[in-house]
Amino acid sequence: MLRSMTGFGRARATRGEYAVQVDLRSLNHRFLEVRVRGLAELPLLAQRCEERLRDAFVRGSLELHVRWESGSRPKQLGLDAARQYLHDLSRLQQELGLADRPTLAHLLSLGVFAEAAPEEEEMWPVVDEALGQAIEAVVAARESEGESLRAALAREAELLQAAIADAERLAPHALDEAQGRIRARIEELGLDPDPARIATELVLWAERSDVREELDRLQSHLARFADLLDSDLPLGREIEFLAQEMGREAGTLSAKARSVDLAQAAGQIRLAVERIREQARNVE
Repeated sequence: MLRSMTGFGRARATRGEYAVQVDLRSLNHRFLEVRVRGLAELPLLAQRCEERLRDAFVRGSLELHVRWESGSRPKQLGLDAARQYLHDLSRLQQELGLADRPTLAHLLSLGVFAEAAPEEEEMWPVVDEALGQAIEAVVAARESEGESLRAALAREAELLQAAIADAERLAPHALDEAQGRIRARIEELGLDPDPARIATELVLWAERSDVREELDRLQSHLARFADLLDSDLPLGREIEFLAQEMGREAGTLSAKARSVDLAQAAGQIRLAVERIREQARNVE
């Protein structure tokens, strides 16, 4: 099933003394980008959350916000902070010429005792539970939007197929039109029409303007595109690459088109391919 790259999931889980809420937001991105917020003091949990997200998604910009609460925990001395506070207070006392020296009471008033960080191993199950629910919500949103994306891409593929068919129908007539223009130009200039010279010019013109290879490759790319739309794998990058290849062929076709009708058909092909490229940027 085709999936988009946008979605949002929120979940809350409680276990024992821990209560966790997670918000997971997914946006378009060419590759996979993961950011975890709210777990700066719990690096192991942050790493596990990132690994879980990288296992669940292939493409997109993912931002996870984790909010957590726990029951009262024992106070813990922030020794490094206490040393820094003492150093700063002593320096301030000397520079200002204060009589009082820093005391333990001063340090306590600055909050050198804080609640101990939770045990990450104990907290992980509840974080994992909430994260799993949020991932499910985002996947559901991606799949729902993916159905709309697939329908839109299928419509564009039909329009592209019709434009290619028009170009294939018009291409053989381009040589006849060129021959008529060459003869008309010769008559306009009052020159003697040399059949051999006209044939040579037409051969050169045909070599420069032959679009059969471009049309064949477009048909091949379009067939592969149809296969990708029916795949259950996350193939957004391949779809985007294929759209780029079709765009390249459409550009060459436009450059080679020598008749007005063929140029118009080539223009329709380019427009359809560009619309496919725009939609492909939303596919996981």
